[in-house]
Amino acid sequence: MSADQTKTVKLADVLDSLTRFLAYLVRNARLAVLLIAVTTSIALGYYFLQKPAYEGTVTFILEEKSGGMGGGLSGLASQFGFDIGSLSGNSGMFSGDNILDILKSRSIIEKVLLSKVDSSKGSNSITMVDLYLDFSHLRSKWEGKSQELANISFTNLADGRQHSLLQDSVLYVVYDKLFKKHVTVERLNKKGSIIKINTVSANQVFSKIFAERLLTETKKLYIDVKTGISAANVARLEARADSLMKALNSKSYQSATMQIVDANTAYKSAAVPGEVSQRDKMVNYAIYTEVMKNLEASRMALANQTPAIQVLDYSRYPLDDQKKSLWILLAVGIISGVAVSLLIAFFNYPSHKG
Repeated sequence: MSADQTKTVKLADVLDSLTRFLAYLVRNARLAVLLIAVTTSIALGYYFLQKPAYEGTVTFILEEKSGGMGGGLSGLASQFGFDIGSLSGNSGMFSGDNILDILKSRSIIEKVLLSKVDSSKGSNSITMVDLYLDFSHLRSKWEGKSQELANISFTNLADGRQHSLLQDSVLYVVYDKLFKKHVTVERLNKKGSIIKINTVSANQVFSKIFAERLLTETKKLYIDVKTGISAANVARLEARADSLMKALNSKSYQSATMQIVDANTAYKSAAVPGEVSQRDKMVNYAIYTEVMKNLEASRMALANQTPAIQVLDYSRYPLDDQKKSLWILLAVGIISGVAVSLLIAFFNYPSHKG
């Protein structure tokens, strides 16, 4: 660009344009006030229309445990028909982000929904899903569509009883809403083992209880998966040990009855039954000793595999209401009104059009 094409902008011209623009704003202040009033009214209306958002949280630490069992012990146990090699396995089912998917699974959430709100009342207490249908006003929304839907209840649903098709459909609708809007599960640190369960709803009791029971049901599943085979092996070893103990006691009584104090040396064969019984007793005792060793080792491994889920923190009443603050909404409304007013004034300013 040549020197004669260079455009010089004077500070005085900038200040003069700015002064004229501010004067234009003052002349059109009524529009700005109207826009600010409108946006503030919208923010105020949103504040009163928004539902309460009570937040229930539980944070916990999950630590995988593994029990190391030697190959010799596994081989010894296999001689008696018991498999304790599985005790040394370290399943990764609950490692990584799998625990997050399990916490949000439909089976776990439905178990929590079908639990009683107040377990001390027994069958007289409503379930968590009934409570949700009440405070979420889903029942009232369904009244115009189906009277059967409006009157649906899970209070008398016995444990293990098959759901009806309608009940199963309602459970899925509630699960879908919870999964999308109310429940979040996340790690506080991507590389850490601290996990946070967060439930936000319009009911304090639901938010608090749901978050806590979600952890409880997941812990039950953890125990069943991690220790199921180990517990079965312990039960089989205990049954074998009990049967051997009975056999050993029987042989002891049998040996005592076959003892001959003053046997005739001419009839040494009379002492044979007693000797055979004593030998059987010693064999049973040796087997019983080995079984008891395996049983104690299996018990220790089972105890070592007990899930290490330590709760760090949980919510206490009254829960925090996470709905938007009135002052924040009013500030957003005022700023939005001012911003819109400036944009309209800028695009309608005469010099800008020219």
